[in-house]
Amino acid sequence: MNRKDAIPNDLCDALKAIGHETRLALLEIIRANQDCNVSQIEMLSKVGQPALSQQLAVLRKASLVETRRQAKQIHYRINEARMDEIAGFIRKFGADEQRSATRSAPAPSSGVATFARIVRD
Repeated sequence: MNRKDAIPNDLCDALKAIGHETRLALLEIIRANQDCNVSQIEMLSKVGQPALSQQLAVLRKASLVETRRQAKQIHYRINEARMDEIAGFIRKFGADEQRSATRSAPAPSSGVATFARIVRD
């Protein structure tokens, strides 16, 4: 099976977006606060406005967050359907590994653990 046939490009883009430490932290902030504007995210993340805008653009492009405009403010929330899609894809690997594994897997890195918390909550 060709790699490009196996995994859609948009899924690869989403996983790359999640794999960045700053963007993962932003997803956690947005998840914890459910619906927050850029000013709130900036205050909570302590990421400067130019860098924050750039990172949020990557999250939007990967469809990991949804936006709504209220006057001049843009509010962000987690795209739950997209996260469910990604979580379902990742779960396939866990199920296969559990059936065939004879040794315990290494502890997940903090990035994976944070993603699992986002998906689970």
